[in-house]
Amino acid sequence: MKPLHVCAAVIFLSLASATVGGQDKTYKIIVNPSNPMVSITRENVSRIFLKKTTKFPNGLNASPVDLPANSGTRESFSKDVLGKTAASVEGYWQQLIFSGRDVPPPQKKEGGVLDFVRSNDNGIGYVSASTDTTGVKVVTVTQF
Repeated sequence: MKPLHVCAAVIFLSLASATVGGQDKTYKIIVNPSNPMVSITRENVSRIFLKKTTKFPNGLNASPVDLPANSGTRESFSKDVLGKTAASVEGYWQQLIFSGRDVPPPQKKEGGVLDFVRSNDNGIGYVSASTDTTGVKVVTVTQF
């Protein structure tokens, strides 16, 4: 009987983790439609938004645009992709600004993010999952 319990527990945990991992995100990553990219790793998105790189994995230049720091969508994106709270990300940028090393991506409301990405071939941003993304391309974020 013990092996049956172990097997049942393994199946239950596998299904539970698949459900959690498969939950819909509260945001969508968007790029300009001219960008041939269809997916990007979470690590690459993080590096672009923290300006640790200025290029997409395909070699094209990347120009990120952020939502305002008080946005719930930004908080979700920051925790999920950057591994930090939005407040921690603001602190990160304050240190870089103070040291003269870099400035953060511009911050715009959702309509401004969409406009920026639509009009900028190198644009990358994120919007809430419910936002109409006509005129931009939604890309899939992969773990690896």
